[in-house]
Amino acid sequence: MLLLPSAILHNMIEHARLLDPHECCGILAGVNREVRKQYRITNILASLTTTELARFDQAKLSDLKQLSPEERADIAFQMDAQEMALAQKDIRTQSLQLQAFYHSHTASPARPSTTDITIAMEFESYREKLNLPEPLHVIISLMEKDTPIVRAYQIRNSTATEVEITRS
Repeated sequence: MLLLPSAILHNMIEHARLLDPHECCGILAGVNREVRKQYRITNILASLTTTELARFDQAKLSDLKQLSPEERADIAFQMDAQEMALAQKDIRTQSLQLQAFYHSHTASPARPSTTDITIAMEFESYREKLNLPEPLHVIISLMEKDTPIVRAYQIRNSTATEVEITRS
């Protein structure tokens, strides 16, 4: 279960709507699956080179190569590494821990894509070296613009399992 304050949930949805049609992304911090702080992180996908796009699965990569850099951010995200590092520093300073990564799907359901799972597995490969807790992955779907759907997942061994979100 992920305990998510209503104010932070609304702020995440606002973030997704603000950047629509681009995907938003960010970090949620707290303690014991209770979120206490949100960090909006810049989606830098539009600025990546073709070589840097190689981390995406082949189907997504094929789609991304056909789009302009600006349009790429409509269907995928890449968090700014410097902003992530600053967020991690602030999380440690406040004696919090990483609880989840979040991002939006502007035109697809609130479930992890193949690329989302690949990126989660890449992060998992070095998470323990960084002494970070296992994060959940929260997805905000804007398929229905008036009624966004927010779901959380635990991704292990390339399998996504939904985790209940409880509002506080």
